[in-house]
Amino acid sequence: MCLFTSCKNEIKNENMYKDELSNVDHPLLSPCGNYEAIIEKFDNNGVRSYKLYIEEVKDKYSYEADLIFRAIDRNYVFWADEEDVLWEYSGDVGIFFWVKEDSSWMKKSYADNPKAIAPQALQDALPKLAKWIGKT
Repeated sequence: MCLFTSCKNEIKNENMYKDELSNVDHPLLSPCGNYEAIIEKFDNNGVRSYKLYIEEVKDKYSYEADLIFRAIDRNYVFWADEEDVLWEYSGDVGIFFWVKEDSSWMKKSYADNPKAIAPQALQDALPKLAKWIGKT
């Protein structure tokens, strides 16, 4: 069972990745304020990379996403516009999103879930893909 929560707040959905990750070690709060996306530097057998964590703000429980992002590729991380759903784009491995199901975060591939609607910030960051990732 997928649990999607909808809430509006005034937190600006910012790009966590630029040419170099400017928000490494600076968490990005989810729209509802319940979770933080945390990016940490990671050495993957000599390849400069990043790891993604989702942390519950209240309990400080941390979930480690089972995906490593190479720093050399174009990468973006955004929360969904009004839901606590975390989206990630990697020029190397594709588009994924994490949804809270029961008490765990589930990673889903956009390729397997093409009807999912990516956040507007991700569509804006990837204009060539926007016509596919913005479909309803």
